[in-house]
Amino acid sequence: MSTTNSLASQRPDLIKEWHPSKNGEHRPTEFVAGSQKRVWWICSKDPSHEWRTSVANRAKLNSGCPYCTRRLATDQTSLSHCRPDIAAEWHPSKNGALSPTSVVVGSNRPVWWQCSRNLSHVWQTRIDHRTREDSGCPVCSGRGWLTTAIRGFVASLIDYLAVFEPAELYVLFQQSGLLRMTGSGRGFIRTLATGRFPREELERFVGGQNSLVDHFVADPSLTLEMADWDRTTRDELPLDRLAAEFSEPEDAVGAMIDERQVRDERALPVVDAKEILGALNAPVVTSADEEAVEFLLTSAVAKLWKHAYRDEAVAVAQAERFASGHYAELARTRFLDEYLAATQLSIPDGYAFTIDEVLALPNLMQRHVAVQVRERKRVGNWSGTGAGKTLSAVLASRVVGADLTIVCCPNSVVDGWYEAILAAFPASLVATKTFTPDWASVAADPTAIGMAASGRPRYVVLHYEAFQQPESAESVRALIERERIDLLIVDEIHFAKQRAVENLSQRRRLIAALAAAASKRNPDLHVLGMSATPVINTLQEGRSLVELVTGVEHADLDTKPTVPNCMRLHQRLVTLGTRWLPEYALGYEQIEVPIDCTPFLDDIRALGHKGTPLALEQVLTRARLPTIREHIRPKTLIYTHYVEGVDRVLRDAIMDDGWSVGFYTGDDKTGLDAFLHGDLDVLIGSSAIGTGVDGLQQVCDRLIINVLPWTAAEFEQLKGRVYRQGQHSDAVTLVLPLTYADLSGERWSWCESKMARLKFKKSIADAAVDGVVPERHLRTPAQAYQDVMGWLARLDGGTIEVVERPRMVVPLPESDAAEVDRRLRRYGDFSSINRTWNQSRSETTHQRLQANPEEWAQYHTLYREARKDWAVVPFEEIIRWGKQRSGYVIGDFGCGEANLAEALADRHVVHSFDHVAINDGVVACDMAHVPLDDGTLDVAVFSLALMGSNVADYLREAHRTLKLDGHLHILEATSRFSDRERFASGLKAFGFDVVAVEDKWKFTHVRALKTERLPQRETDLVF
Repeated sequence: MSTTNSLASQRPDLIKEWHPSKNGEHRPTEFVAGSQKRVWWICSKDPSHEWRTSVANRAKLNSGCPYCTRRLATDQTSLSHCRPDIAAEWHPSKNGALSPTSVVVGSNRPVWWQCSRNLSHVWQTRIDHRTREDSGCPVCSGRGWLTTAIRGFVASLIDYLAVFEPAELYVLFQQSGLLRMTGSGRGFIRTLATGRFPREELERFVGGQNSLVDHFVADPSLTLEMADWDRTTRDELPLDRLAAEFSEPEDAVGAMIDERQVRDERALPVVDAKEILGALNAPVVTSADEEAVEFLLTSAVAKLWKHAYRDEAVAVAQAERFASGHYAELARTRFLDEYLAATQLSIPDGYAFTIDEVLALPNLMQRHVAVQVRERKRVGNWSGTGAGKTLSAVLASRVVGADLTIVCCPNSVVDGWYEAILAAFPASLVATKTFTPDWASVAADPTAIGMAASGRPRYVVLHYEAFQQPESAESVRALIERERIDLLIVDEIHFAKQRAVENLSQRRRLIAALAAAASKRNPDLHVLGMSATPVINTLQEGRSLVELVTGVEHADLDTKPTVPNCMRLHQRLVTLGTRWLPEYALGYEQIEVPIDCTPFLDDIRALGHKGTPLALEQVLTRARLPTIREHIRPKTLIYTHYVEGVDRVLRDAIMDDGWSVGFYTGDDKTGLDAFLHGDLDVLIGSSAIGTGVDGLQQVCDRLIINVLPWTAAEFEQLKGRVYRQGQHSDAVTLVLPLTYADLSGERWSWCESKMARLKFKKSIADAAVDGVVPERHLRTPAQAYQDVMGWLARLDGGTIEVVERPRMVVPLPESDAAEVDRRLRRYGDFSSINRTWNQSRSETTHQRLQANPEEWAQYHTLYREARKDWAVVPFEEIIRWGKQRSGYVIGDFGCGEANLAEALADRHVVHSFDHVAINDGVVACDMAHVPLDDGTLDVAVFSLALMGSNVADYLREAHRTLKLDGHLHILEATSRFSDRERFASGLKAFGFDVVAVEDKWKFTHVRALKTERLPQRETDLVF
């Protein structure tokens, strides 16, 4: 080696940092400047800094001391020292051996972080990104949930997903800000909140592998409800890794989902006590606010009781042994204290309830409820049918030492209450259906126990009809003045609930007045509300129920049927009462019989969108009749949710087969006694039989459902009429005739869509009572009818296979400038696309966008960005208008991202139309030709949608599809109008009368009404 190219000659400045002892006999003169030999160096400024790197690295890159230049961590250069605020958010477990003391602020190494304000926020990013850009938690800072953040959150929660119920997940997601997120991940989070997402797919996602989660993140329109996925979507799901196990991709997804759903077939999920308590130590819980924590604690205690009801010894032993975590200790102590009080409850003197002539002591639930009534005074019992709610109430009356107990109940169970009270405590005095009982006469009744009236507990059993007579108010007032009530029991409380704020029924008002006046006279009044279905139709029912039991107004419980409001009511119900769905040692067979209703399709088509669920069920009943008749046996119960036009059809056909038939419906209850005690073969019942009717299980083990109930809660309660304690048979059979039709290679089925609704629990009752979180909007029967009839129309029209779901994510400059430039060159900016669409006929635009949806996606992405700075957003004005009204059928012409349907689906039926369909709820079509019958709509909306050279055709189409006096809303940029008054007056030629022309910031809002005038065919629209 020449001395001229040695390190010593070329870089004499480095010689002074050659380590004098750690390089052995090697000297700088032995190496050329480009040598890759790694040697030791020592800092000339600080001799304590020693490091090892190659000669070339020092000579060519001129790299100095890594400590002084902060490339290596020391006590003075580490992240912990330089940025302790950021080091405080270093994830405690996900970074392996790395620590904040072993890395420097400029490192480009990606690591995991955990938000200091909310421990459930976990994400991954480079150290230098955090230190250089001072980027904090992506959620708390408003930047949203990145995929890595979602992955971190799921990882922190995955071990507890089987423990937390959907309502608890919903609260946790609220606390973590997940429910406020926008973008592609929103659909996945919505699905995850249902508690049904396959765990194995979540594990693959957490591990960074391809999974089902990726498809949900990429396509927000996907749901777990496979019956609602169209063929195109299912075929596009790349689930090749499961193909070896299943014949079709959708079978794989269905199997994964069904496995999770099995646990909810009969009862609410029950998990072990140790798992329940362990979940309270999760970071996502410890980060929650006080109100959320209180619900989670109350819910955890309720789950501990469910475990105890199922396996008392194991539940208690696990709770006693568990000792870890502050919140877990709170829940454990609360449960054990309640359990001890229940088990040590002294059974009051005179208790004599027997089963098969053997004394039957109260079960754990009955003891628990009795203690709760004693300790808390105002509680609810929402346990399932056959759980023993009545006995729990009678026991509670004696535990609290009530002298006078008032029972309010349906007329059909008055006798049942009378018998239950005397069966449990024979010395009681029981008067029925009167506000003025003669206790001396009751005591002298030959059937009563031979004791004087004095000192014996008294009960008055009143049916709800007693509260709606002309003299009822005076009777209630006299009762309060005369008697001091100790316990008020309101049974099947939904009979007394108000269905709407503006329609407070007399019975509901008087029962509330009775409770309020009784409480005023007796401050120690106890109130017990009882129902397996505390909510059936509206959230107002639930709110009024809570107010009736607590005696306090709950104005914070919004009754608009949204998921957040359902969850809020559910939390209140959990806090207020107990819910136990008992399991029985009975066989259960559910026979689902497919019935081809193709011969009836013409009658179904004739109903169209103007039809109703009742009209459709009337047609389908005729299709089901042969199957119903085939499965009838002696003592068969037939349920039909709708009665009008259905009951007589069933009766006539069944009687033609030689069976005797009776009814138990809202108008005719004459058949029950003969069915229970006589020789009546078949009882046809409506929703009236679902509540308050006992004894069917003693004679009947076969139930046929003609018209399914609307909610899963009603379905379970109906099954509970025969599948319950006291069933005379070893097994119960449920027969479900389910109609379908095959059209164009696709399956149409109203019955299967209703079964899917029950299976996936998509009603407000399921959400509010059991805390089930639906993936989609809560749909009313009328909206579901429109959905399924729209599906039939699409099948008939052969359009089902052309539905597109373009991905609504177009790169913005900060993420992919090159891609943005490409699209701008191809389609132009926002104004250019507007100009192109305005100058083209709608049919031309429709064909072009159908062939290339990217242009449509580009427009709407730019539109979304543009409106961020707008003081007024037109579609939000329509949403505000719609939220002040309800019950309309709305057509959203040029709906874009279907924001109206998203916001108003709980109040109105919304038909969404655009050139491209972003989801299943949108029909892709030319706005000049929408697939609606004449006179279908109450409202037609054009929100920045009068785009095209033939917009006059849009208004003619709006006139055709609107009902007489239907509303027309047009919102357009004011700058588009060359003569706004002329435009408004020109609407008359299209059959409209203008109501108002209003300025809305930079937009004009034109409101008009459809008249009987027909649009002029040759008239054009002048802007």
